[in-house]
Amino acid sequence: MRRPTMLAGALAATTVMAVAPAAFAADQTVQAVDVSNTWSPRDVTVKVGETVTWNFTGAVHNVASTSTNWSFRTEFGAGQPPASYTFGAPGTYAFVCEVHSNTMTGTVTVTDAGGNPPPPPPPPPPSEQPFPNDASPLGGFEYGGLDRKRPKLRSVRMKGVRRGARVRFRVSERARVSLRVKLRGIPVKTKHVRAAKQRRTVTIRGLRAGRYHVVVRAVDPAGNRSRAVTRRVRFR
Repeated sequence: MRRPTMLAGALAATTVMAVAPAAFAADQTVQAVDVSNTWSPRDVTVKVGETVTWNFTGAVHNVASTSTNWSFRTEFGAGQPPASYTFGAPGTYAFVCEVHSNTMTGTVTVTDAGGNPPPPPPPPPPSEQPFPNDASPLGGFEYGGLDRKRPKLRSVRMKGVRRGARVRFRVSERARVSLRVKLRGIPVKTKHVRAAKQRRTVTIRGLRAGRYHVVVRAVDPAGNRSRAVTRRVRFR
């Protein structure tokens, strides 16, 4: 009469052993795809305490944090070894390949231990909130054909700071200003800010020592683009 009970116990133990490894296989891997310069997958979800690993192949890539809730960056190079990060708090963490910042962006969503999603991030400050017509810039007939004047960037100044650069400028009208940082001609970081008709100071962090070119350009709500202004900056 006791054999069925022992057999059931053995089957239960076997089931537990078969299921248990899945609890330890939740870490995620993100692959750099050279052909399209994208991440695969672009967005991943893990639980708190789990790890994400970024794999690189033959092309020049790196991975760097772009949201303020974490700090992570690898050097860029060809065929570099994988890089991993273990997330210790729930939240949404953004990342980018600085060499291909237009296409290689992604996010890591970290839930709590029970799989509950993190709370939504706080809204951006007023200076970084989009203009009402950001979704589709107006131009030509939609804008009444009145605004065809390019915005102008003035008093563009650059200064090296610790692990970064500080940029000061004025723009002739409210605009979206992009700051693209290049090292030996390769884009390594891009930052976008909103600016009005006043002096604006922007600090770009996460740069290693070296000599950089920073290209600044403004686009107004009508889609008119300013001339690009390039400044050099060097820091140790």
